[in-house]
Amino acid sequence: MKEYYESIGQEVFSILPVTFHVKEGDNDPEFGKFVEYYNKFGEEIQNDTEKKNAWIIKPGENSNRGNGITVSDNLDEIKKLLNDFVESSQRTCIIQQYI
Repeated sequence: MKEYYESIGQEVFSILPVTFHVKEGDNDPEFGKFVEYYNKFGEEIQNDTEKKNAWIIKPGENSNRGNGITVSDNLDEIKKLLNDFVESSQRTCIIQQYI
C-alpha cells in the first residue's frame, strides 16, 4: 500500500492509519518507533479535547476475524498487552492508530 500511494504522489498515512508491526515484544525496534510516535502525537493533541491517543492492538496473523483485538490509549497497558500476546502465542502483533 505504501508503495502504491507514494507512486501516485500521496502520503500513505493521510489515508491509512499509522501502523506498526511488532514481532519481538517491547524489545523490537518497531515498538521503539511506536513509543516515539505515541509520545509525539500525545504532545500534539494535548490541548485538543476531541482527539485521543487511542490504538488498536491485534494479532499480526489471521487478524481478519476480530479475535484478540483490543483498544487502548494507555502506553503501559499497550506494552503489557503486546508482551503478553507475543509471549503466550508466539505470534506478531499489529499496533494501529485508532482513527
